[in-house]
Amino acid sequence: MYKPDILWYSEPRKPDLRSPRPYPTPDIGAEVRSPSTWRFDIGAKKRGYERQGLPELWLVDTEAAEILVFRRSRAGTAEFDVALELAAGDHLESPQLTGFSLDLEELFFKD
Repeated sequence: MYKPDILWYSEPRKPDLRSPRPYPTPDIGAEVRSPSTWRFDIGAKKRGYERQGLPELWLVDTEAAEILVFRRSRAGTAEFDVALELAAGDHLESPQLTGFSLDLEELFFKD
């Protein structure tokens, strides 16, 4: 089982950190590009998260200044069936995070 660099749980699914591991699959997982693991992140790890039932995966490519988003269009969908490639000028939003919007200009190009 893989562990994303960043993970998020909705309040009703938030695990008790005093409970023994493994914790349940998060609602959103994010991997941030590392030169040594990027190929693994976009290949085997992405497929592993998909098999584990992760609803939404963000692959943050700091080199290309973009975020690849993979999500399921509805609960119970066997595979990621929505794929987005977001770059400068786009906003990262998620149906799981009501009101959340991240301007990628602010993330990648802020001085």
